Amino acid sequence: MNLLRLHAENFRNIPLAAVGLEADSVFLLGANGQGKSNLLEAAGLVTAARSFRTTETRPLIRQNQPQGRVFFKVRHEHRGETEITLTLASGAKQIEVDGEKITRLADFIGQFPTVVFSAEDIQLLRGSPGLRRRALDLTLAATDPDYFKALSRYTRALRDRNKLLKDEAPTASRRPFERLLAEEAVKLIAARSQGVKQLSASLVECYSELCGVDESPALQYKVDCQAATTEDFLKTLEQQQRRDEAMGSTQKGPHRDDLAFKLKGRSARDFASDGQQRGLVVALRLAQLRYFQSRTGLAPVVLADDVLGELDPVRRAGFWRAVGPDLQVIATGTEPPVGDARQWKIIHVEGGAFDEAKGEA
Repeated sequence: MNLLRLHAENFRNIPLAAVGLEADSVFLLGANGQGKSNLLEAAGLVTAARSFRTTETRPLIRQNQPQGRVFFKVRHEHRGETEITLTLASGAKQIEVDGEKITRLADFIGQFPTVVFSAEDIQLLRGSPGLRRRALDLTLAATDPDYFKALSRYTRALRDRNKLLKDEAPTASRRPFERLLAEEAVKLIAARSQGVKQLSASLVECYSELCGVDESPALQYKVDCQAATTEDFLKTLEQQQRRDEAMGSTQKGPHRDDLAFKLKGRSARDFASDGQQRGLVVALRLAQLRYFQSRTGLAPVVLADDVLGELDPVRRAGFWRAVGPDLQVIATGTEPPVGDARQWKIIHVEGGAFDEAKGEA
């Protein structure tokens, strides 16, 4: 897939912009705070209508405006040239593909894949389990509609059970939600186990290409509740019943799963150097890119948000080797790109305005 054009209206600090992205390599160049990352964030919405920087919609809409809008024109392997419009309003999103409204997110998510590389990705290793779960869920949901449905159903059932727990409702009133919770939990656990296994295998290859060394990297799925069947999970809920009632929430389940990064058999969070940690999270995004390719047959667009400046020359060269020459790359930075063979289209960014007139690098 290639992004050909992007229009943004009342998005972040961008009042109105129409940017040509038809080149294979596009570099958004400008000082910090001018709108480079905002445009990249807008581009990333084409995959799941969700930002890689926030879970909220309101911050995406320009201040004092009721709504924002992003328009995409893409060249797609299966659909040909396709137009997508995403309208953002507080608490609501509307998606149209070639003029047809999309009523279910499951019918849209992952159809137009992008993979974002950001300096903030380091928090996938150093941050909370919730960040890692969200990244894993987005990766799996983007290639498997059934996973997305199971996750949505699990989330609703969990919310309903937790409300009953907080309200101290009778045990019998929780039973229907617990069975639904258990049915979907088993699906999520199985899919996450298989998905992490595939990502970890690819992580090994990507880390070697990126860093040029063999340090036995691994991604480990830390399942909170082992449950092969619905009855297994229901038994766990029964065992946890008193604790759940005391806490007013469900204490065991996929909503408490985690991922662990390993290097040389040890916790990368505790023992890896800063350079090794950054190499691991970049390798994970590369593994995600290859996962998308293998599962969908589509070529994701690479969105690199000021990440190359975080890499040393060896890892920067390895990054371009791992990405390869065939994928479209849209990158940002405060200095022009150096040290790679790409012919860049440079777009200068200042104050939410985008100047394409200054040519290539």
